Formats: sequence, C-alpha cells, structure tokens
Amino acid sequence: MTMLRVRQWLSFSAFVAVAAWPALADDTMRCRNGRLINTGMTVAEVSARCGQPQSRAVEEIPVRARLPNGSVVQTGTTQAERWIYQRGQGQFDAQLTFEDDKLVRIDMLTEP
Repeated sequence: MTMLRVRQWLSFSAFVAVAAWPALADDTMRCRNGRLINTGMTVAEVSARCGQPQSRAVEEIPVRARLPNGSVVQTGTTQAERWIYQRGQGQFDAQLTFEDDKLVRIDMLTEP
C-alpha cells in the first residue's frame, strides 16, 4: 500500500468513526446529578438514578402488523410515556420515551 492510500484509508476511517458518534450518544444520558442512564433501563431504574422528571405525558400508540396479502391491521395498543428532564445550565433538556416500562429512546431537545 502506498503512503497516499494509507492516509486516505485513515482519513476515511476517522470520518466514519466521527459520523457514527451521534448515533451512539443518544443511547446514554448523564443526569443532572452526574449518574448515567441508558436505553433498556426500566422506569424505576431511571427514576432512581435521575429523580423525578420535570414533566410526564402518557399516550396510547397503536400496534400494527402487516398481513401476508400486504394490508396492515391494528393488533392492539401499547402505552408510551415521555419524560422531560432539565439537565442544567449549558446542556440541552432531554426527552425520554418509555414503552412497556422500558426506556427505548433518548432525545436531546434543542428548543424549549
């Protein structure tokens, strides 16, 4: 391999690593008290580590399945709970989404 090829490969590898970082970062969050939480934790575990959220909202979400003929039918509902945490000065607030008592998503809110 020529030196130019090695440099190109290293540059590409670094780009891929940096581009993938935001996707990894949303799987964990540091609470205001410094403790970490991650997706897959239960409502009780998150509450024990981060305390009570600023706000909570609960909604019913339809569960759908695709039939062999291609049509889609609703097979039931699941409950989604969204919590908002204020994380402190200089940090974005976070919205945590729970489904069936498990943390499934962490979103940083860029607007109030």
